[in-house]
Amino acid sequence: MPDKQHLQSIHALDSIVEELTFVATPLLGTAAMALIDARWVTALGALLLLPAALGLTSVLRGLPPAEETTAPSTEAKVRHRSLIRTRNGQGITVPVIALGLCGGGLTVIIPAATADFADVISSGYSFAAFSLGGAVGGLAYGRRKWTATLRARYSIATAALAVGAILLAALSASPLTILAVFCVGLPMTPIFVIAYLLVDERIDTPPRHAEANAWLGSGYNLGSASGAALGGQLLALTGPRLVAVTLAAVAAVAAAIAHRLPDAPGLPTDSAPAPESEPGKAIDGIAPASGDL
Repeated sequence: MPDKQHLQSIHALDSIVEELTFVATPLLGTAAMALIDARWVTALGALLLLPAALGLTSVLRGLPPAEETTAPSTEAKVRHRSLIRTRNGQGITVPVIALGLCGGGLTVIIPAATADFADVISSGYSFAAFSLGGAVGGLAYGRRKWTATLRARYSIATAALAVGAILLAALSASPLTILAVFCVGLPMTPIFVIAYLLVDERIDTPPRHAEANAWLGSGYNLGSASGAALGGQLLALTGPRLVAVTLAAVAAVAAAIAHRLPDAPGLPTDSAPAPESEPGKAIDGIAPASGDL
């Protein structure tokens, strides 16, 4: 996406579309499991992969050919230490790992909490609420003009994740669990969007971009797997409330790490006024309020 002014809108659109699929799927799965066996529901879901693959192939064939890239410069060939060992790399990646831990923890918290006041199959509604929160948060974030730095927004969004987990701990034994799960999901898409914008802002070479994006994707998946596994063990010893409190503590630590990101050179501080721009144009990579997502 060469136009950096619309980069945030593209990232928001990508995350929102993904979250909407995670809203629809638990609802459809819950409805289908009320009618047929869960194994048939899984099989039907697997069959959807074939038209998805065919559709993706059709889209890729319609894209213009990629431009030829020049040979890497001598500087690009210099071996760098892993991004995860740098302050920028840790500050960008750790909040996404914490988000993955919370997402994985929810896979054990929601069914356990739902079983206290409803049929466990109805936990699909709470899973849909989690993704719906991510879609709503992404829409709200992508349509607003921001003057705060990416670092400030990142730490605030991660802190909001901790607040949502605390709310979940307080409401985990009541039907209001679905509302708490929605609040946990609200900062999800903004965290992803800001993380990718930070990569664009802080990482200076395309090969390092690839490494940073790989850390973000793998970090979330590893966090999700760890959150489900460790959350299940902790759940067996205590209950959903303590698991949620633990996730809140992890998110709070991640917010502190995001706050420690070094200042980006050449960017305005949180208190500096935003530069003027043409009508309808975005400022500092932020989409206009009336722009499409």
